[in-house]
Amino acid sequence: MNCDWREKVASYVDDELDATVQQEAAKHLAGCSECTAAVAEHLALKKAVRVAANKFVAPPELHASIYRQLHPHAHVSPWWKWGMSAVSVVLVAALGAALWPKGMAKDPMVAGLVDQHVIALSSPNPVDIPNSNMHVVIPWFQGKVPFTFRLPEIGGTQFTLIGGKLAYAQQAPGAELLYQVGQHKVSVFIFQAADGRERPPVKTHSLSFNSTSWQQNGLRFYMLTDSHDEADPLVGKFIEANKN
Repeated sequence: MNCDWREKVASYVDDELDATVQQEAAKHLAGCSECTAAVAEHLALKKAVRVAANKFVAPPELHASIYRQLHPHAHVSPWWKWGMSAVSVVLVAALGAALWPKGMAKDPMVAGLVDQHVIALSSPNPVDIPNSNMHVVIPWFQGKVPFTFRLPEIGGTQFTLIGGKLAYAQQAPGAELLYQVGQHKVSVFIFQAADGRERPPVKTHSLSFNSTSWQQNGLRFYMLTDSHDEADPLVGKFIEANKN
């Protein structure tokens, strides 16, 4: 099956669509496994390029060698080598900046969590423990993550707990809780914090996903969703549930 939206996937991932079309694409992804899989592939490629851009820089000798092949009779000055080395560093930095999702520069974990959220959207089995009862989901994580957490009571609200699964970010194990609100899915990731400081919620936006992160009681929380405001009350409920 070839979806008509498939040709817009690359532009969607790069945030190059008009705001209205970007929102329409986000709604389409909620019901199209073909396009969500394509988005996951593009995000994986962007992540691989970001990692490579931080690790590999072509040496000046390579630039000089290429230049000699293109200009066999030209004399290559040592300044050319150093100049091209500087240019390569600038180009790699520019490439990394261009491929780094907007609004995520302050917290590198978010880019990886977006990838995991997209996978959850595209997977027919997005959770390891499918259950809407938090008293069943929470005990499942015992012994699997090095911390404990509480889930909020959502009875009588617009939220539905789909279930939970293990998540990993920067080689650290964590919990991912998947919720449904209207036509949107919401991933709440929980990890052990690097320090005991309290950090208020901070909201960013990229690739039509809204990310809200905060820190409390030694835990780091990340909420990701393609909804605009519908999921915001869930942040307050998590903060309230995890107070001392």
